[in-house]
Amino acid sequence: MTRTRVVAGVISVLFLALGLPVSGLLAPIDAQAPDGDSRVLIRAGLLLDGTGGMRENARLTVDGNRITRVDGLRGAVDYDLSDLTLMPGWIDTHVHLTSHFDASGRVHGAPGAPEESEGDLMLHAVANAWRNLQAGVTTVQSLGSEIDGPLRDRIAAGDIPGPRVLTSLRPVTAATGDVDAIRAFVRQLEADGADVIKIFASGSIRDGGERTLSDEQIEAACDEARAQGLRSAVHAYGAEVVSAVARAGCNQVEHANHYDADTIALLAEHGTFVGFHTGLLWDNYAQFRPRFIGVGNYTEIGFERMREARRVGLDTLRETLRHGDVQIVFGTDATAGAHGRNFEELIVRVDEAGQNPMDAIISATSMAARAIGMEDDLGQIAPGFIADLVAVEGNPAINIEALRNVRFVMRDGIIYRNDP
Repeated sequence: MTRTRVVAGVISVLFLALGLPVSGLLAPIDAQAPDGDSRVLIRAGLLLDGTGGMRENARLTVDGNRITRVDGLRGAVDYDLSDLTLMPGWIDTHVHLTSHFDASGRVHGAPGAPEESEGDLMLHAVANAWRNLQAGVTTVQSLGSEIDGPLRDRIAAGDIPGPRVLTSLRPVTAATGDVDAIRAFVRQLEADGADVIKIFASGSIRDGGERTLSDEQIEAACDEARAQGLRSAVHAYGAEVVSAVARAGCNQVEHANHYDADTIALLAEHGTFVGFHTGLLWDNYAQFRPRFIGVGNYTEIGFERMREARRVGLDTLRETLRHGDVQIVFGTDATAGAHGRNFEELIVRVDEAGQNPMDAIISATSMAARAIGMEDDLGQIAPGFIADLVAVEGNPAINIEALRNVRFVMRDGIIYRNDP
């Protein structure tokens, strides 16, 4: 019995225990992995290359885990997706893989709930990783939990099916300390294997989103991240803090609601990636309100503040889109209940904020690849790029709702979904 079949069998049992579907799980891992120099030919009815380019009746050649050719030649193919639109696999630059509902149905950490072990958290993170992958998300940046580290490594080794994972492990917060303590903490994160530094420069919006770090602390965190060869992602609300993040040269700002025209100009000037979370995050909380309410700062006033954050966030996104020069990147801040629904964020951006559908797709592909520092490998369908692919029924460049209709997923040259 091959090792891949054993792994798939173990994962099947795990998924059944978590109530996840396992149909089709065994075959993709065992039978469809590239073998030696074998080639896979894929026909796409419509190809969106991740940079804004479109091509009808395209044929891809995948050799191992890389795309080696894109052409329009006819002839036999291994996977005929003539009725589908093929895109690069989506990259969600902000998720929380360990966030889940526990056995009671409430968000984990609810008062009186049984304490969960690290093993429990890992099982739920594995389940969330699978949900993301099946939805077409082939890379996630989890911001973050220490559980993410071993999960990242096991997925990379091929032991567990899931999207490629980048993680911050632990965040920089006000409790981290002064400038020197922050720099030391960032160095330790690099030594521990972090891929990115997550920084809380503001509090939770449920607590009012007040500033928590000074300009000097923000600058120290982002500067030390650069010195260690790492990127930075900063949770920030309000013009003052978001502007400080841009001036400090941090790579990405998360949420970023409640800012003004001067801040928009700063974000454009410094090339800061902006991870708006305007739809799915707040809609998911509203949908599962009974499962969150009463846990920590998920209070009545907390939910009122989140409703207001959705409204203000959409207004801020509209103003930022009008500017035209800000790098608005795909990120969902997916927590319990939202994993596998990542595309809903893009739908809200298009339908409610007026983003161009192709720009929304680019934000989840080539732009997201730049945001995570993997633009030479991910985010495009072109020779030399890693074969991360997703195909949907319909044309999302015309109707963004087509993102709901995922039919085919390939990550790293391995097919994980191929609906009949």
